[in-house]
Amino acid sequence: MSGSSFTSIPILDFSQALFPSKPAFLASLRNALVNVGFFYLRNAPISVQTQEQFIEKALGLFELPLEKRLEIEMVNSPHFLGYSRLGAEITALKPDHREQFDFATELPAPGPDEPLYRNVVGPNQWPDETAIPGFRESLNRYLSEVSNLAELFPGLIAEALDLPSTAFDRVFDTPQQHKLKLIKYPPPPESSNEESGFQGVGPHKDSGFLTFLLQGTPHHGLEVQNKTGTWIPAPPLPGTLVINIGRSLEALTQGICTATTHRVSLRPENFQDGACSLGPRFSFPVFQGVSLDLSADKISLKIPDHIRALVKNDKVKSDAEATFNEIFRGSIGEGTFIARVTSHQDVGQRWYPEILAKALKGQKDFLG
Repeated sequence: MSGSSFTSIPILDFSQALFPSKPAFLASLRNALVNVGFFYLRNAPISVQTQEQFIEKALGLFELPLEKRLEIEMVNSPHFLGYSRLGAEITALKPDHREQFDFATELPAPGPDEPLYRNVVGPNQWPDETAIPGFRESLNRYLSEVSNLAELFPGLIAEALDLPSTAFDRVFDTPQQHKLKLIKYPPPPESSNEESGFQGVGPHKDSGFLTFLLQGTPHHGLEVQNKTGTWIPAPPLPGTLVINIGRSLEALTQGICTATTHRVSLRPENFQDGACSLGPRFSFPVFQGVSLDLSADKISLKIPDHIRALVKNDKVKSDAEATFNEIFRGSIGEGTFIARVTSHQDVGQRWYPEILAKALKGQKDFLG
């Protein structure tokens, strides 16, 4: 596949990540890292019961009355955690047709002498336990199991690139913060279409190390852009997670690993199963971030020449990529912080108005 443009998303089996089948797993992982940027993962070490209970509670959270959801509205949190109303998040300068809750590994707020960008870390806002009993426990259990999986992958990626398994150890904070989004995509208005600017989530690349996505309902809609610019569907496959590479991993590997542009399409047929309506689409990504104090240009990985030779100069550069090229020349934390401020402009306006104004001016100037 090296040098060609992918037409499907590869499927990896985590049960093969142990000897004697580990070399074959690493070869499949290497192909996904270099040529695709996305893959499905079967047999992830996440309890079926944990996953099912989490999905049940997550769907129940969206059923709470609006006033209960607004008790933990994100605008109340300088750490970008909590509830976002329909259309509150911006991607590629356009509102996304989704409502969502953002949670993360529970960590204390930064101190007054720490850099401002460290405010992307902080305590969660939790819903009223009496309104949805057991929600916090089920979410923490699921996030813990996905986090354990996530923390195995830097070593596997290093080995797939013929680096020491410890090559990425120094790029993570201890403890790591993992961010979990609970996302609801309602069926779009009948009169809308993507050509008119209506989007589930617009074309973008994730900013972190890896993303671990659980597609909670059978809807199609997730699409990945290959190197010719064609959108390739990534529909739900039972018993899998979808894993994709973020811009931080791409930067750390000097572009060897591919952070691939993707989007969520809201075409009407994605909400139908024949004549039956599927209702809203639900999606639950976990984002694995690197140390906020890390500057990509200070990390020097000696990637072997035979791995570098796998990369061909035929990668798509989308509008989404242009948005944050300049930002990621600083520390990862600065780039992440600016991305959050511009994505959640109500939070930015309340807590960081001067930074929001500068970021929006810079974005518009850069995009023309």
